Amino acid sequence: MLNLTALNTFHQVARSGGIAGAASHLNVTDGAIRYQIRRLEEELGERLIVRSKRSLTLTSAGLSLFERLNHAFQDMERACQSLTSASGLDGELNIACAPAFAGSRLPSVIKAYCQQYPLMTVRVFPIGMADDSMDVVISYGERPMPGMREAILRDEMYFPVCRPELKYEWNINDPADLVHCIALHADQGADWMRLVSAASPKALQFAQQIYFPNAAVSLQAARRGCGIAVGTSILCADDLRSGTLVRLLNIEVPAPNPYFIIQPGQTQKDSAERFVETLMAELENG
Repeated sequence: MLNLTALNTFHQVARSGGIAGAASHLNVTDGAIRYQIRRLEEELGERLIVRSKRSLTLTSAGLSLFERLNHAFQDMERACQSLTSASGLDGELNIACAPAFAGSRLPSVIKAYCQQYPLMTVRVFPIGMADDSMDVVISYGERPMPGMREAILRDEMYFPVCRPELKYEWNINDPADLVHCIALHADQGADWMRLVSAASPKALQFAQQIYFPNAAVSLQAARRGCGIAVGTSILCADDLRSGTLVRLLNIEVPAPNPYFIIQPGQTQKDSAERFVETLMAELENG
């Protein structure tokens, strides 16, 4: 078994690009670093470092060893982090989620959750499978199921969105200009009807209309430049921030329903509680 101290010393020398940097990081003398490197080279029977007064470079054997050690030390660090994570959570978390939320905000929430609890396995199911077997249900609007629930983003707003280039291509500056546009629906037209009613007392017609089964698909079509969709403050936050979509006109209406986070059953799992906390924190941060 090779000396772990010597391996760690070599790893730090390669990472910091020199003996002085490694000595500072490990809080030892330059001489101690040189001793460990010599010892490792003798044990391996390989030259690992080419030394000169001005620079330090790795041999091919040294570079190969460094790359493997880098992976090994990262694995050890992750193993230690998993043992010292906030509550040492492990197991599985089952989530049933509304499609539009699943296609927009949920991935970043799961990423943050898994980074904090690396032993957890997360499974996401369509909202149609929401029942007592789920640990967390993220529903657009209320669902008739027992369990603790919390309404989020009660002040969510609806507004028209499209690709930036379409705004200028169709010269959309006034609600009357929508007559030249393709409308992307996420339902039978109720969302657009709310917006159109808020924009103008006159009935507005679109050049063409396309109907999709839900907001996840209609917003994806808007990202592809197919037309104008009804966006929301929660589902389009990342798109508006990156410029993938832009808001049109100065019209908006309150969303008819909030999103509900439901933890089914009489008792809630600690892993589900931590997920809800992560979700709320991610939404509060935009």
